[in-house]
Amino acid sequence: MKRTRLVGFIVFILIGSILGLIYGWVINPAEVKNTTLSSMRTDFKADYVVMVSEIYATDHDLNTAIEHLNEITTGEDVIPTVQEALLVGQQFGYSDREMRAMADLEIALTNALKEGSQ
Repeated sequence: MKRTRLVGFIVFILIGSILGLIYGWVINPAEVKNTTLSSMRTDFKADYVVMVSEIYATDHDLNTAIEHLNEITTGEDVIPTVQEALLVGQQFGYSDREMRAMADLEIALTNALKEGSQ
């Protein structure tokens, strides 16, 4: 008695899984949308800034960091994007190492902007 119930349960789970896959992949698949990184939510942008700042901390290549940050920045200046990421980092409790890396990147960007305007 228990064995037939178990076999029936497994058969219906398999049938349901197969029908779900057919529906999701053949009958009504999800649409693929082309989006840009600048359309990400603010918290995801902050995570991206953390990754860029950690790369910058290892190679100190400011031009590459600016190129990466331009992918998520809607305007010309990337400094407000880093500042916003710092605020989000405080809200979400980013580690001291991550906050320090973002702050160092902001300082380097600010110094480069000052040197470029002189």
